[in-house]
Amino acid sequence: MAMRIEVIDTDDSTTPQARAYAEYRLFATLARHTRLIRSVRVVLAHAERNGSADCVTCAVNLMLESGSARARARGPHAHGAIDRAAERIGDLMARRALQSLSS
Repeated sequence: MAMRIEVIDTDDSTTPQARAYAEYRLFATLARHTRLIRSVRVVLAHAERNGSADCVTCAVNLMLESGSARARARGPHAHGAIDRAAERIGDLMARRALQSLSS
């Protein structure tokens, strides 16, 4: 079964390019863990930062064969937030893989 990645934009302000980048980046990060992952949900949202400046939040939620995993990151633009969240969820999945090998 192929890993399904759903990208949600909470305020319809993310460009189609950023949505496609999120899908690509998360697939590239998680491809080696495909057998453990049922679905991936990426939520992009614009938010105020320190009460004035705009930033983008990227939340990644994985539904796994056993349980779930989450990562969240912020950045000044969508690509930065996506990169940070992808790195965090990739690190989390790598740690889970190491734990399962050692147990």
